[in-house]
Order: sequence, then C-alpha cells, then structure tokens
Amino acid sequence: MKMQVVSSKVLSRSILAVGVSLASVSAFAQTPASVLSLAHWTLQLPTGSAGSPDTKTAAQLVAGYTSAYFQYDNSDGTPAVAFFAPDNGVTTANSLHPRSELREMKSDGVTGANWDPFDAKTHTLSTTVKVTDARHRLVVGQIHIGTVLRGTHAASTKPLMELYYETNGALTVGVNGSPTAGQTETGIGTIAVGTKFTYQIKVSAKTLTVYINGVSKYSKAIPTGFTDYGMYFKAGDYNQTTSYTASTGTKDKIYSLTISHV
Repeated sequence: MKMQVVSSKVLSRSILAVGVSLASVSAFAQTPASVLSLAHWTLQLPTGSAGSPDTKTAAQLVAGYTSAYFQYDNSDGTPAVAFFAPDNGVTTANSLHPRSELREMKSDGVTGANWDPFDAKTHTLSTTVKVTDARHRLVVGQIHIGTVLRGTHAASTKPLMELYYETNGALTVGVNGSPTAGQTETGIGTIAVGTKFTYQIKVSAKTLTVYINGVSKYSKAIPTGFTDYGMYFKAGDYNQTTSYTASTGTKDKIYSLTISHV
C-alpha cells in the first residue's frame, strides 16, 4: 500500500486555514443575532444627525450588526445583548431623550407592527433583562402608539405605556390617559441594579397587565382614548436624562426577548 506523506508546511497551512475559518465563524456567532431572534425588529441608535437618529433594519440585525451601543455580552457567563444609550446621544424630533432601542416589526421584517389593543387577541412582550448602569431613569420596555386603524383621528407620538427603571432600582409603570394626555405613574416594586429579572407586558381583553418575575404587579383597563389606534412593542435602553454634556449613559442587557399575538 502506498502511503501519502504530507509535509509539515502543508499541514501547518491547513491548520492555519481551519483556524482562520473557525475564528470567522466564532466572530460571527458572537453578535446580538446569536442571542436574540431579531427578524421582527429594527433598531434605533443614539447616533446620526439632530432629530434623525440612525436605524438598522431587521435584515442588518440578522446579518450580525453590532456596535458600542448594541453588542454581544457574555461578561457574567450568560450570553446577552448589551444596550448603551449615552447621555449626549442623538434624539428623534419628538423626544428629548436618546435611546438604543428595538422596535417591533411585522413578520416581513420591513413593515412596522401596528396591532389593535382592543381586539380579541392577547399581545405579549416577554423579556429577561438586567440594568447595569442606572445613573438616570430609563425605559426598559414600552407599548408605543402606531398609526390610526379606523376612522379619522389625529396622529400621535405618545406611548400607551412605559416601564421605567429608576436610579434606585424601583420599577414604575407610566400609562398615558389618551393620545394627547400625560402619564399616570404607578410604582410596582424594586429590583436592585445589576440583578437579572423578567418582565411581561400583556394586552388582553382591553386590559394592560405587567408581570415582574411572573407575578402580576399592575393590571388596569386600557384608556378608551386609544380606541382606533394601532400599537407596537419596544424594548432596550431609552435613557431619560435631560443632561447632554457627558458621554456616559444608561446601560442594560437583554438575555431573552419574545413577542406573541395569539
């Protein structure tokens, strides 16, 4: 039998090629898309021009987009997506606050979600999160108003509700009374900074319910002023600072993120 002899040089090149290939796979795997299913989300960033922040499409997120504001994090031994919203970040024209925040899209990943909060379905956002820097109040999840579903109504940029994380770890639910009214805030407990917890924001039977670690902490009827308006979920880091002089900011990490409409 004739034996094939492989030189050490050829073998070294082969090993090197395999090593480069594995490194490339590893580098690609360690992106936010390796932790969260991002096909139904877009990302708003705290960069861009005044009133017009940068955004990333679902396709870009799935392809492995990462940056200082949205990146893979395994620092505590569990894969997560780290969000960072600097105090001096770019804001939208309708907000004074910067964000690194995901916005729900429809199944095509291109069209913005716009579901009916008064229909017969149960709409749920479920997240496992840890706030790692709460130097300012931040929003970790919200239901935002979309476009008008029926009739003739004025457009609005108000959220239906926001889940705030305070600087001392307290959690607050803020609910707007209508598309033009201000918020009523309700405290729902405390989670220490640096502690992982789960939250669910659920809309069902015309009722808004918020669960923390599986326990219902808030449940009230949705204000009727939102009838005929669509809604969508958002999650991430929406920094509520009003100081724009520092490059520091709020930070959190999301370990799991799911939405359902059933």
